Amino acid sequence: MAAPRDNRPTIRDVAHEAGVSHQTVSRVLNDHPKVAPATRTRVLQAIRKLGYERNLAAQMLTTQRSQIIQVITVDGKFPFEVPLLDPAHFWPPGRPPARTTPLEGLGYSALYTECTSENLGRTLEIAAARMVDGVFLYAPKLHIEDDELLALANGIPLVRRDFALESRRITWVGFDQVRATQLAVQHLLDLGHRQIAIVTGTLRAINACWRYETWRKLLLEHGLEPGPAAEGDFTTTKSAVETGYDAMRQLFDQGQPFTAVILANDHMAVGALHAIRERGLRVPGDISLVSYDNAPHARFLDPPLTTVAFDFDLQNRLAFQFLFEQIQQPHTEPHQHVLLPELIVRGSTRALPRSGRKSAN
Repeated sequence: MAAPRDNRPTIRDVAHEAGVSHQTVSRVLNDHPKVAPATRTRVLQAIRKLGYERNLAAQMLTTQRSQIIQVITVDGKFPFEVPLLDPAHFWPPGRPPARTTPLEGLGYSALYTECTSENLGRTLEIAAARMVDGVFLYAPKLHIEDDELLALANGIPLVRRDFALESRRITWVGFDQVRATQLAVQHLLDLGHRQIAIVTGTLRAINACWRYETWRKLLLEHGLEPGPAAEGDFTTTKSAVETGYDAMRQLFDQGQPFTAVILANDHMAVGALHAIRERGLRVPGDISLVSYDNAPHARFLDPPLTTVAFDFDLQNRLAFQFLFEQIQQPHTEPHQHVLLPELIVRGSTRALPRSGRKSAN
């Protein structure tokens, strides 16, 4: 028995209906700029009239492109403080978005995946099987050699959204965590603080390690004893707020005096402020607070939060732009892009008087 004929309209049917060549239809489908507006309109009308749908499987075999970007986060969740998949943050180099709909306006789709460091290899194998065009990797706890990561990627263009300072063969975009900590510590030193505590993220994380080691090194270089320290968790907003509260209580319970605290992010400050007030202390009267990120709520806290600002919007956009460069030009040399943070001084820090300095304990 003969197989039933597939009556779906083809690209040649569309070309016949529009009175153009099938190459012109292909250029319209691929959003080629060199198509006359009237011709493009005619082709699009024919597509709608006939109900033509592109055969994506055949297209992938022909072009070796899936038009899919896979966003992979390792041992955590992506911090969606910015609209990651808005075209304003995701476009090929030289082609800013002309519309406000998500990636489909550029002909791309995004696939978001969470995995652990243990199954990253399997996740990248599946990505290769899907023929994804590139991988945007956010792996803040992933300590891995470049050769191993390149082997796992198996030729898929890949960009890390991490401060992977020791990496030289992988393209990455990250904020300078050493500089960020220097800004925070130096600000407090300039205000006369000599007993400075810190609440980090988990020290398994790359950024937390850089911040902790830089904080400790700077204080020792100034002949100061590092203040008490505590680890926190800011994987989610909820955990960050709770960790800020719990970690601040831990600092108090350690019994080592301090006049200032550096917090791992602005959400932690919400919990930290509550713990400080439970002790009958004031910010900045008794304790000065400095944080990281410059989240939208930071300037609306009481008092407004002094924070080291990271432009995550810029970081995401650059990482995607570099990924597109690799997709379009496979032999592009890997490069590392270090972004510089900015200190935003608000009301949560104050200068200590030269005499009669008061420590919290």
